[in-house]
Amino acid sequence: MASHVLYNPTTVFSPYTRGKRQEMKKMKSSAGNVRNTNNDLMHEILVKIFLCLNVVDVAVASLVCKSWNKASREPSLWNKIDLSTLGSYCFRKPLNKIEAYRHSSLKMTQFLKHVLDLSNGSTTCLIFNFYVYLTNEQFILVAQGTPKLKRVVLPETGDFSRGVVETVMSLWSCLESITITSGVSGYYTLLAIGKYCNNITEMKFSQGCYFEEKHAVAMAKHTPKLKILSIRTVATSVKALFCVLRFLEHLEKVNICHSLIMDTAYPGTVFVDIRELRRRFPASSVEKLLYCERGSCLRCINGRDTTPSRQPDGPYEDIWGEDEITSLAHLPQPS
Repeated sequence: MASHVLYNPTTVFSPYTRGKRQEMKKMKSSAGNVRNTNNDLMHEILVKIFLCLNVVDVAVASLVCKSWNKASREPSLWNKIDLSTLGSYCFRKPLNKIEAYRHSSLKMTQFLKHVLDLSNGSTTCLIFNFYVYLTNEQFILVAQGTPKLKRVVLPETGDFSRGVVETVMSLWSCLESITITSGVSGYYTLLAIGKYCNNITEMKFSQGCYFEEKHAVAMAKHTPKLKILSIRTVATSVKALFCVLRFLEHLEKVNICHSLIMDTAYPGTVFVDIRELRRRFPASSVEKLLYCERGSCLRCINGRDTTPSRQPDGPYEDIWGEDEITSLAHLPQPS
């Protein structure tokens, strides 16, 4: 009896079928590679666009969709967090007024949490907004989210206790540069720096601060590596100035443009100018001083901004943000 062989197309055409299957796999793989390439390209484009935006805009963009959120977490976007351009439209408070955001504390906290989540601890430079009133809780929150910080510019006002200042400085052990304002005790900050921050090379005291002899002594003791100091537009004394010039061995430059330098050795208030400092200090010390001569400083060149929209405190923000020492300036300078 003849055997019946069932027709099996996979047997007859198996070489052809296998070839087609392999070809289809290659096509699918190729399509997947194209898709991945397009996704990578879109990611790169988004990152480049986000680099042109301020912090608020990037934070808002991160909420649009998953791909935008992923792009907004690119570490290169967060090396520097610059809050100096914080948009008032997000907080509905007027700009150019100190403590403008004081009553938006909850919204500010939410914003800071979101930004710190996006940055994922990659930030090395942090510039606060001049007008933001920072609370103790917000100060600690920011410090916890920026463990690699090397430079910080503090806001003009805040509610910082001595214990919180010490806690924050303990979290910023990598700090190299700091701008101190009237929002924090300069003396307590120096003591905390002495405990936790061993690499400070640049420091600025902004307008509204006082640079007294106790600050100079603490600085000589706790910041021995200091190279750059700016006390422009700040009230200080001959003794304090002499102390830092004499005992900070690595000091290269001290900005005293428009500083009020007093001689406390005499009763009453006696102000000292650069000519008197030249007479009292050795030439090696005078060479380190950066001072205004014949209207050569930024204050004299740019003048006071009288634009109505920048009043009342906009001109003080300029002093806070500008500096003849480029590495300490962080606001665009008027052309």
